Amino acid sequence: MFLGAFILMFFVGTPLIDWLRHKHWRKDQPEAETWTVREDTPETHQAKQGTPSMGGIGLIGSACLTFIALVSTGAILGLLTRSVRGVTGGPTWLQLLGGVLLPPLTVLAFTGLGFTDDWSKASGRGGLSARAKFVAQVGLALGFVGAFALLTFYQSYLGVRFVYPALFAGGAAFLPVLLGIIAMLIVTTSNAVNLTDGIDGLAAGLAVQVGLALWIGGTFVAPFEVSYFSNMLWMALAGASLGFLVYNHYPARVFMGDTGSLALGAALGMGAVLAHATFLLPFIGFMYFVEMFSVMLQVSYFKWTKRKTGEGKRIFRRAPLHHHYELGGWSEWRVVMVFWAINLLTTCVGLYLWAMNFLPHWP
Repeated sequence: MFLGAFILMFFVGTPLIDWLRHKHWRKDQPEAETWTVREDTPETHQAKQGTPSMGGIGLIGSACLTFIALVSTGAILGLLTRSVRGVTGGPTWLQLLGGVLLPPLTVLAFTGLGFTDDWSKASGRGGLSARAKFVAQVGLALGFVGAFALLTFYQSYLGVRFVYPALFAGGAAFLPVLLGIIAMLIVTTSNAVNLTDGIDGLAAGLAVQVGLALWIGGTFVAPFEVSYFSNMLWMALAGASLGFLVYNHYPARVFMGDTGSLALGAALGMGAVLAHATFLLPFIGFMYFVEMFSVMLQVSYFKWTKRKTGEGKRIFRRAPLHHHYELGGWSEWRVVMVFWAINLLTTCVGLYLWAMNFLPHWP
């Protein structure tokens, strides 16, 4: 799965970049540059003008195509049925369809949202508003948790072993709260990865670590559950991210854009939920969350000091955190390598705690 997605992304990378580089969505100004740099980035990023975005099309597409192809092959050979057969007998059709299709469909839905935002920017429309994007993310996340709950309840109705007993732990009154928490977790991780994707190779390299960590962590969960397929998808995403990194490392030839970052972030939250690994998430996605909280702290402190003193002040030179270090004189590659190393360390710590059962397996 990992190797297949890597190879596919590696070979589609160059033609995808060529297509994006020559694609112009700005009908009102045909000569205008389609791919522009955000105004809130350091001056050194102006050299990236013209570097195409939307590379997430190849990243997510390669992962999902590899996942579907290999799972379909397994089903044809009869391997899939044997893999998900539980102690109570064979799987139901809903288990198969839900387990196989729910993770990639959720990822593709967030990919579509990100593509809409990227296309709007590339065509000169300025992109989706922050509110519209947030509302859409919440809607897609609620769609996932709705399907997630229906799958679990259907299994319980048939007398099949509970895949997610936490849904039943607090009774019907607690269920909406739990599903709301899961939805907001997915929205949070989606935005965390999106904010991290502002420097060459950072978000994609972290995605490789996250994918491998979720696969390793998933081996401590019974392999007859829906998490089995989620782990397979994350292996494909990790391989595709590594293939994307070939073109995205400094100096980047392509950026993933919201098309890739929103989808990878949603897959991170969804994968943690399906693998009962929510408490592992802060360790394996440590730098994603650090980047997100740096933005939250910066904005909150600026607003608070402006209200108190009339002049807004900042904690960091610029947020997200990677820009703070860039403006402090660090090269992009140094920032990326340090952030990768820190996240690798926290991932190893988290997996050790997970293996030793110091972290709760929830939900």
